[in-house]
Amino acid sequence: MAAGRTGTAAALCGPVVAVVLAAGCGTAPGGGSRGEPVAPADTRPRMERVAAAWEGSAALAQWREGFHPLDEQDWAPAGGFRSGEDKAAAVNGNFVLRAALPEGPPSATPVRWDAGGAELTLPLLTAREAYGQLQGGAKGGEARPDRVLSVTAIAFGETTVRTSRGPARVPAWSFTVEGYDTPLTRIAIRPQELPKPPIEPLRTFDGGTAPLFGRSAAPPDATSFEVTAGHGACDGGVAVDVLEGTDTVVLAGRILPGEKAGRDGACPALMLQQRVPVTLARPVGERLVLDSESGAPLEQGPRRR
Repeated sequence: MAAGRTGTAAALCGPVVAVVLAAGCGTAPGGGSRGEPVAPADTRPRMERVAAAWEGSAALAQWREGFHPLDEQDWAPAGGFRSGEDKAAAVNGNFVLRAALPEGPPSATPVRWDAGGAELTLPLLTAREAYGQLQGGAKGGEARPDRVLSVTAIAFGETTVRTSRGPARVPAWSFTVEGYDTPLTRIAIRPQELPKPPIEPLRTFDGGTAPLFGRSAAPPDATSFEVTAGHGACDGGVAVDVLEGTDTVVLAGRILPGEKAGRDGACPALMLQQRVPVTLARPVGERLVLDSESGAPLEQGPRRR
C-alpha cells in the first residue's frame, strides 16, 4: 500500500460562526514524490488496521454486490415550495390521497448501474407501502390537518440515484402533488441492511484526531475529491492523511496546531467544518473510501451522526 499526505487549508475563510463551512483558503502539499510520503505515526497504524480488516473481506463483497443508495430521498420541487406551509407539510408527511392507489405488486424491475456490471432484482414496495412511507414524514412531524398536500396521481417507473457502486437506474414510485410540476419520487426497493464494518470504531482519541463528515462525489476515473472535516475554533485546521490499497482508500483526519483565539486564552466551544482536498496516486475506481475513525465507508455528502 502507498501512503500519502494531502494538502491542507490551515486558515479559515470568513467570520467564525457556530458552524463554519470553509473552502480551503490555501493548501500546502505534503513533501516527497506523489504517493511516497509516509503518514504520521499517530494515524498510520490505525489506517493500516482498517485497510487490513476490509481488504478481501465479506463486508467488502457485500458492499460491492448490494444496492446501497447514498442520497437522501428529499423532495425538491423545481422553483422551490410555494410557501413555508407547503414545505412544513412535506417535511411532516401531511399528504392527502386524491387518487386510486395501484393494487398488487409492481413489475419486477432490476437495478441497472451506469458503469455496467451485474444487475440486481430486489423485493419491491407496493404503491400502498410507498405511500405509507410518506405519511408522518421523514422527520416524524406532527400531523396538521390545515396544512396538507394533495396527491393526485401515482405511477411506477424508474429514477436515478447515487449508490455505493456509482449512479444507477432503480425502480421507483412517482407521486404527483397538486400545484407542483416536479413529482415526489420514492425508491420502490425495500431497504437493505448495510454491511457491518469488519473493525470496531475508535473508542479513545488522542485529541489530535479530526472527524470526517463526508466527501464530495467523484467519478471512478477521478484522482481527487474533497473531504469535509471538523476541528475546534482554536485549531489551525485539518490535514487528511491517505492510505491507498488494492480495494480500499483509507482517510484519517488530523488536527493542525493553532493559537488561542480569545483574549483571555479561552477557546470558544465551536465545531468548525472545513473542506480539504484529497489527491490520490491513481484513480479511485471501484475502491471503497473508508473513514479511519469509524472504520466504515465515508459517505458522499454530509455524514449523519
